Amino acid sequence: MKKKMYVLGVAALVTAMLALSGVAQSAMWVGAELGGNFPLKSDVKFNAGPLDASVGNVAIQPSVIGGVTIGYDFVNSGFGGRAWPDWMKYFSVATDITYNKLNIHGGQDVDVTIQNVNLGRNSLFTTNVWLKGYEVAWTFLFMAHYGLMPDSEVPAGRIHPYIGVGPALLWSGFESPIGDGRADALNVALIVEPGIRWMALPNVSIDTSMRYRYAVPHYDLGTLAGFGDVTMQPTLHQFSFLVRANYHF
Repeated sequence: MKKKMYVLGVAALVTAMLALSGVAQSAMWVGAELGGNFPLKSDVKFNAGPLDASVGNVAIQPSVIGGVTIGYDFVNSGFGGRAWPDWMKYFSVATDITYNKLNIHGGQDVDVTIQNVNLGRNSLFTTNVWLKGYEVAWTFLFMAHYGLMPDSEVPAGRIHPYIGVGPALLWSGFESPIGDGRADALNVALIVEPGIRWMALPNVSIDTSMRYRYAVPHYDLGTLAGFGDVTMQPTLHQFSFLVRANYHF
């Protein structure tokens, strides 16, 4: 974790240093982002041989989320600029990599169903038990935006409301209480991100956004005596509030 935070810190420092040079409106941009991740309550399915179970209303702890991003605006100036049709100035593409924790605390009341029989609300584990997990998402966004408040310094507009949609490759995992102690998975997630870009300088922007991420990862927890292989499949609905600082070059 310390190594990840160090990388994010270096990225932010480099962004700030680059911003000292006066670059005009341009195609490429890089940035660093930080915010909070707030998962909704999840439904989790378990399978152990012939036994099927589901646990509803599982609360996942909020966490800090951070990452780095690179994007491209379809304009004809700056690094990578091309003679794009004028209407393409309203579109961008971007990719980023983010990291956040994915922890479930024990002791909470959840809805338990086994073999389609609803057992009602029960306490999950004990109050001192955590399922500690993580998420690393590599996201690809197609973005549409519109510039408001143009001036002589930023003719494209100082304020850009936008919306981005696209897929993500999601690496995630938990410390498994059975098996070899770990359960990891790679899945595809769906991302929707509305936000506002604020052009502080011609080459420096600040994004404020709310990102929704949907995924249904599948984990092999290990083998349980008498039941066989145990799998877990949570449905994850997560909202992240992000602040992103970008340098345009």
